[in-house]
Amino acid sequence: MNPIVIIGGGPAGMMAAISAKMHNKSYEVILVERNKDLGTKMKLTGGGRCNVTARMPVDEVVEYIPKNGRFLYSTLNNFGPLNIIDFFEKMNCKLKEEDHFRMFPQSNKAQDIVDTLKEKIKELRITVRLNSYVTDLDVDKKEILIENQKLKYQHLIIATGGITLPQTGSDGTGHTLAKKYGHTITKLLPAEVPLVSNDEFIHEKTLQGLSFKDVTVSVYDDKKIKKTITHDLLITHFGYSGPAALRASFYVLNLLEKENKPVRLTIDFIPKVSLGELEQSKDLDELFRLHNVPKRLVDFCKEKSGKEYLKMLKAFEATTYTTRGFPAAFVTNGGVEVKEVDPKTMRSKLNPYVSFCGEVLDINAFTGGFNITSAFSTGFTAGSNVNLD
Repeated sequence: MNPIVIIGGGPAGMMAAISAKMHNKSYEVILVERNKDLGTKMKLTGGGRCNVTARMPVDEVVEYIPKNGRFLYSTLNNFGPLNIIDFFEKMNCKLKEEDHFRMFPQSNKAQDIVDTLKEKIKELRITVRLNSYVTDLDVDKKEILIENQKLKYQHLIIATGGITLPQTGSDGTGHTLAKKYGHTITKLLPAEVPLVSNDEFIHEKTLQGLSFKDVTVSVYDDKKIKKTITHDLLITHFGYSGPAALRASFYVLNLLEKENKPVRLTIDFIPKVSLGELEQSKDLDELFRLHNVPKRLVDFCKEKSGKEYLKMLKAFEATTYTTRGFPAAFVTNGGVEVKEVDPKTMRSKLNPYVSFCGEVLDINAFTGGFNITSAFSTGFTAGSNVNLD
């Protein structure tokens, strides 16, 4: 009886291994990881704190997965945010909720999330093979090649991630392996990535270092608003970062691919206060203080727009012409074509003995816990639906 084999020891792979063993107790489950430890990339997420998930209904989660979110509907209903929270709570890894429904470990240590998964893997007696790089596979013989050693499998789950942060092991190996089964790999683009601008105030570093809480960024396709996002924003020496910019990057890149010209943005720095309320305010300084509008920004708008500076604060014009690319991206946009994967099982429609989960798939979720949610969810579903015929 050949084992169930999972390639990739990130959140998707670890959860796939756990789920596979929970649902197939009599089978050996082997988790193959190229690094010297599991969860290498996961330890870096959330600034080292690991944003595990977001406490919200599945329908809302799907809205935060702009590319192929509907594909994940079944798996999220099978194992979604509440299930993820329950999993860690039952393992005595307490979580806490922060703004935007984001869930973090109470300890603020990503290592605790990784250690909890490792503890479950040990409890279930899952075999872990570290420092094991899969170089090839034989579809017909149902075996993978780890350097010069062959390992047969009953069912294979590929959970190798995309191509972002390659130093953590995400180098596109999973895409190469998927092609062996005849799968299509869609175009790979950086996602959840900071935006670069050539605007004069960026080059002159006039507003560099200013950070904002819950401002509204609108992305334009010519004169029409393509997407509006309200979240935190940071103005940097190269352009824009922070959750609002990272989320906007998905739409910006799509427009750049289509038009190949700078994309127009507008920023509302005080979205909770209307222009009329601003114009009628008797104490603007106090209002700016309450809404954390920096004096440097106000002075800049006054210098540029004079008496119209309030309008500028509500519709600040900006442009972006590119992103910081894969070296700065958190996520890979692109991967295994989801039309070739069963959304209810994560099994390949081209070969019944292979499944895919996590970022190796062509899904793109926003930061804020949605990528790790997708990884855990697809991993759990893949593990619980292996083919043992």
